[in-house]
Amino acid sequence: MSSYHSEEQTLAHLPVPSAAEIAHSKHLVDFLIAEIEQQAGVISFRDYMNHVLYRPELGYYSAGLTKFGIDGDFVTASEISVLFGRTLARQCESIFEQGCVRQILEFGAGSGRMCEQILLALAEPCLYRILELSADLRSRQQDYLQARLPVELFDRIDWLEGLPTDFNGIVLGNEVLDAMPVNLVCKDGDWFELGVGFDGQRFCWRRYTDDSEAVSAIQLIESSHLVLPEGYTSEINLNYRPWLAGLQGSCNQVVVLLIDYGYLQEQYYHPERAGGTLVCHYHHRVHYDPLIYPGLQDVTASVDFDALADAALLCGFDICGLSTQAQFLLANGLLEEAGCAELEMNTKSQLELAQQIKTLSLPDEMGDRFKVIGLQKNLDIEISAFNNRR
Repeated sequence: MSSYHSEEQTLAHLPVPSAAEIAHSKHLVDFLIAEIEQQAGVISFRDYMNHVLYRPELGYYSAGLTKFGIDGDFVTASEISVLFGRTLARQCESIFEQGCVRQILEFGAGSGRMCEQILLALAEPCLYRILELSADLRSRQQDYLQARLPVELFDRIDWLEGLPTDFNGIVLGNEVLDAMPVNLVCKDGDWFELGVGFDGQRFCWRRYTDDSEAVSAIQLIESSHLVLPEGYTSEINLNYRPWLAGLQGSCNQVVVLLIDYGYLQEQYYHPERAGGTLVCHYHHRVHYDPLIYPGLQDVTASVDFDALADAALLCGFDICGLSTQAQFLLANGLLEEAGCAELEMNTKSQLELAQQIKTLSLPDEMGDRFKVIGLQKNLDIEISAFNNRR
């Protein structure tokens, strides 16, 4: 992982955690050290990432820390602009009009803003189900949405802790895939998997295994594309297929829209991307060291959309298409929604709205980096954003 900055360099550019944050993180650190000791001095990075993000009561998404918005660590599209959810609502209406059951299932609703925006923008109400594994986030979403929605809309929301049975409707996932724990692989002559150890003072990188599913996957990817250089480090997400298989088995007739940042495989595993795509967010600072501040920061990896599409086909989904976020939002009336909103705004608000549109759609902002993939099962829905790609 030589491409990452040293811990000292990273910490020098980050805010110092509060006493409460340090105390919280110490409980997770103690747990991780015990896990490493039980596993002969090294655990897989996938296990490490799973613990720092999802360990009950200790992981980043499980504990009572503010994650989204100005007071958190990062913002998603629905925090940036209400136009994001309103535009998605237009796409949902089009899907409903083509015969899809009027019901939505959202994976990991974050702050709840996307749910709010969609329900307020739909022409007619629909049932809205939120699958949220974090009890803390579930409670925050309920408080937020109850305060912001009319009673008749709030009463249409149902929170789930697991996949529903025989679901029909639209499945939405915005920035869900990037938070899945990944395996890290590195090339040193042959490929091997990287793990995490503890040197008595801090967590450190250690060789984990030379023989694993992740190693086999990167070998296959390299044989299909360019030979990658020595020292090349990247991620393999082995979660796509089991996650999609679970979803496929829980539904009958669905359209699935997944929005996330990532690349096609040829760009993902490019020789120049030698350090992989792991990114950490802490108090709106971006850095590349996932071994610091356990439980206090978000850790993400970009989506391999080719691998995701292959997994979807193997699980029995049809692919509707793939587009950039910019193409998808513009095809679904982003500018029309902005025009309607501007009618009731003063000049300052109009300028702010223009900046929001740029952030959502410009290539060097979210427009090209974020992509939308559509899947469906037992339906034949036309999604115009996928039919008008440049």
